[in-house]
Amino acid sequence: MRFTLALVQFRSERHAPEANLAKAERFVGQATAAGAQLVVLPEYFVTGPLGERKDLADGEGRYRAAFQAMARRHQVDLVPGSFAEAEGGRFFNTAYYIDARGEVLARYRKVYLWLSEKPWVTPGDGAAVCETRFGRLGLAICWDLAFPELFRAMLRRGAEVVVCPSCWCFEDAGEGQRHNPQAEGLFVDSLCVARAFENEMVVAFCNIAGGFDTPGSRRRSIGHSQVAVRFKGAVALLGHSDEAILVAEVDTAILAEAETAYEIRRDLAARRSG
Repeated sequence: MRFTLALVQFRSERHAPEANLAKAERFVGQATAAGAQLVVLPEYFVTGPLGERKDLADGEGRYRAAFQAMARRHQVDLVPGSFAEAEGGRFFNTAYYIDARGEVLARYRKVYLWLSEKPWVTPGDGAAVCETRFGRLGLAICWDLAFPELFRAMLRRGAEVVVCPSCWCFEDAGEGQRHNPQAEGLFVDSLCVARAFENEMVVAFCNIAGGFDTPGSRRRSIGHSQVAVRFKGAVALLGHSDEAILVAEVDTAILAEAETAYEIRRDLAARRSG
């Protein structure tokens, strides 16, 4: 299956959902004008990290509904990043796959939480894979990328493409920045290619642009939005953290060739049934 994918490396205005949604609409329009059939946005871009503004978490489905309407208006499939949802007194970091009719095909709640999320976000309970017009697609969010177990679970459910919205920053390396200031860019590049190669899949990673302030610090995005494919590695990559739209043509036919060469899917199926 051949299709055109757009990753929007988006500079978010913190705690300004209406402004960010209006800006997203403009980007989606630009991406579809460039031929995109699937548009992806970053993690937490609607509000930026919530911090003390937990009231901006979506408890009524209003952000989801806005993206459903956006997908219908532009006649494009959409993974609108991820955003905080409130339900039953708990918060979840949630991503959706919405098709061009505005129908929700999948909902995924982040399983592997980043350090700053652990005190207030409830982890999800498993992988999400859905049938789309481009094949079977799975969803991951940011730090999930570091856990091969989740990608194996999606592979076992037939995922050919995994989309991973992210809010990944240089400062995430902590003390590791002393050893290599570019550590997180190296980490993400390695993970995207590794997940694509070891699972015979396409991995699309979409990061925020710029940065944001947190109490006492400034966090800077590594950028590095990219599409990684088996055999080829990163076939499209933004090697910077500026705001941009990365448009890439994806052809999942190569995945059948990967299975012929390595039989990873066959071996996993045999172990499950053996």
